[in-house]
Amino acid sequence: MPRIRPLREEEAAPESRSHFQRDRSVFGMVLQSTGLYAYCPPILEAAKALGAAMEKSGQLPRMLRCLLSVRAAALTGCPF
Repeated sequence: MPRIRPLREEEAAPESRSHFQRDRSVFGMVLQSTGLYAYCPPILEAAKALGAAMEKSGQLPRMLRCLLSVRAAALTGCPF
């Protein structure tokens, strides 16, 4: 559980709301990181761009990306 309450879509700045909708369409829910980064829209944009760049680069195999996500979630106590 994050120490800071993630913003809900209606609380986020208008320029951030597309990320909430994209999370919902891709994952079926809004990721907590999106709600947290939404407190600062430029950081939200940068974080989403970094994730997209890693995906687009093709440097990490998909299975390794999945394993890294699970490990990162375990390290931070996220019930992923």
